[in-house]
Amino acid sequence: MWGIFKLDHFITADRRRTRAEQKHIRDRKKARRRRERHEARRRFQRRFKEFIAHPFAKRKLSAAEKERHRFKKHAAYERKIERQKWWAKFKSNPWKTLFPPRKHRSKGGGYYLTYRLSKKERRIIARQKRKQFYDNLRKIFATADLRQKFGFAYLHSTAYLVLAFILIYVIYQAITILVASSYDIPIVWYYYQLQFPLYTYSPLYTRIALVVIFAAGPIMSLMIAFFFLRSYFNEHHFFRRFKLFYLWGFVCGINMFFGAYIAGFFTRTEFIYTSEWLFMSHVFAIEEIVFTVISFSMLIIVGRIVTPLFMLSSGSVTLIKPEFRLHFIISVVILPWITAVGILFLITLPNYYVPLIIKTITPGLIVIPTLFLFSAHRYENIHKSGEIRHSYFKWSVIIIVVAVLFFYRFILSYGLRVS
Repeated sequence: MWGIFKLDHFITADRRRTRAEQKHIRDRKKARRRRERHEARRRFQRRFKEFIAHPFAKRKLSAAEKERHRFKKHAAYERKIERQKWWAKFKSNPWKTLFPPRKHRSKGGGYYLTYRLSKKERRIIARQKRKQFYDNLRKIFATADLRQKFGFAYLHSTAYLVLAFILIYVIYQAITILVASSYDIPIVWYYYQLQFPLYTYSPLYTRIALVVIFAAGPIMSLMIAFFFLRSYFNEHHFFRRFKLFYLWGFVCGINMFFGAYIAGFFTRTEFIYTSEWLFMSHVFAIEEIVFTVISFSMLIIVGRIVTPLFMLSSGSVTLIKPEFRLHFIISVVILPWITAVGILFLITLPNYYVPLIIKTITPGLIVIPTLFLFSAHRYENIHKSGEIRHSYFKWSVIIIVVAVLFFYRFILSYGLRVS
């Protein structure tokens, strides 16, 4: 009996000690926040008094702000010097400046320039790369741990891509419906497209209405894309485990803006009406061609940007080692995109919608450049950067995606009329 009483006493003492430590930590945080608020209030009052005394005087900078300003000036000066060097190099040899020789990794370390190699030597190097690719592929299939890692990475990436695409596409459609409702224009919402039951020459189809209605969805998608990109760099211990989902959300959001314009250019639907009625242009006018070229270029540029982000969101240092990096890009970027195109096409059958099919294909302009940039020498040591966060495979993500696809198709199969 005495032993049990003594054990309860120790347990109670530990609980009291833990609660006291937690209370102490909370009090310290409150005190710190109180000091920060007081300091901010005092700083604001001082700056306000200085402004009242001398409204047009320059604001005094703190030591940290002066140091930051000095660094910015130094960086601007260095960029100016680099531009001058580039221009001097361009004037001496324009071709080599615009198309510099590619650097390839050598077995003994370092790099060699391909323009110094003969055609036969390049062919030998390409053959060696193909042999190394197949050897590493056999190694992946023969090793259970590698096979599991690549398989789970493929499933996770595919699920995140489909979920991000459906989420942004639903928001795209919902915003379009809300804006159309504000102009008293009815819409029937199907799982594959939005149908406008009014006849073509209805007086409700004003110029401003058409511009705003068909621009609202793409603009909202672009805003969501930047929100996902900001979330990608969130260092909170909970949110950083969804880096790959945020990255696919960014890709899908960008695609729903620029890819939607490309789809509208070829099918004469949706987003193309915005520029058509805004500039009162005819079919395939010069403005549309320019905007389409810009859209193609922006998607390719985004592909250059997201290449290192995909590797940083891998969750495994092993997957992005130089010998497995191409397999990683194929299994986490290329194959999920191809699979998502197939899945999104199948759920729209038998009433497939061509603009939606094009919108699922245009992300290829983002993901295909990763095949040519993953081995760039500036990403040589990215697997040693210490920024790779460990991630766990969750079957719940696959289940959520299947449920979302089922309910999306089931609920909107017969059309949801919004007026």
